Amino acid sequence: MRELLVSIVLCINMLRKDPFVTGEYYHLYNRGIDKRVIFKIKKDYERFLMLLYLANSNEAISIDELTCRQQKTFKEVLVLEKIESLVSIGAWCLMPNHFHLLVRQEEDGGISKFMKKIGTGYSMFFNIKYDRKGALFGGPFKSKLVDDDNYMRHLFGYINLNSLEIKFPNWENVIMINSLLGGMKEFLKLYQYSSYPDYLGENRIEKNIITPKAFPGYFEDNQTFSDFIDDYLTEK
Repeated sequence: MRELLVSIVLCINMLRKDPFVTGEYYHLYNRGIDKRVIFKIKKDYERFLMLLYLANSNEAISIDELTCRQQKTFKEVLVLEKIESLVSIGAWCLMPNHFHLLVRQEEDGGISKFMKKIGTGYSMFFNIKYDRKGALFGGPFKSKLVDDDNYMRHLFGYINLNSLEIKFPNWENVIMINSLLGGMKEFLKLYQYSSYPDYLGENRIEKNIITPKAFPGYFEDNQTFSDFIDDYLTEK
């Protein structure tokens, strides 16, 4: 059965403009069908984050088994030991109706298997919880090959700053002033559903989702990242 699944995901991979290659980097994203909300409350975000962590393996997972029968908390799930990873995650952001991931594929077919586990697992959870049927996402997840350094740097900024859309609509086209920059960075620091706080050095369990060492070493320390964000916002 596993061999059949691998064959299916590899066939789908071949149809993409940029087929997934082990060792290469990709921007992955998707949104709710008809732009519907896919994260309604804190528990929904946490469910998806547990999938980001646990689905990143060839092992079979059951979050319901862990959280219901074994009564493990969100924080306890995100410290469970994993043998290997299908992908390395460099940056992520969850928004009410969509998500963004920056990943590196670590084994052949890794991205396809990872995203299938996430998409199926979260859709089943959401549909049962909210008593709905049908597709949750607007088609297969989208992907773009990260084929140069400038695009990689852009994604580290764009994905970590994506939550600004919530409070600062059209923020990418705004001329930045110091007072606005300060308000944006304070909002980003408080927004818990992205990797932004992890690169600032916040001590939280979600940092286990990312593997910075698998990506170019742009940020020597927390201050280097903060300076990068300042430059991204003011030089865009």
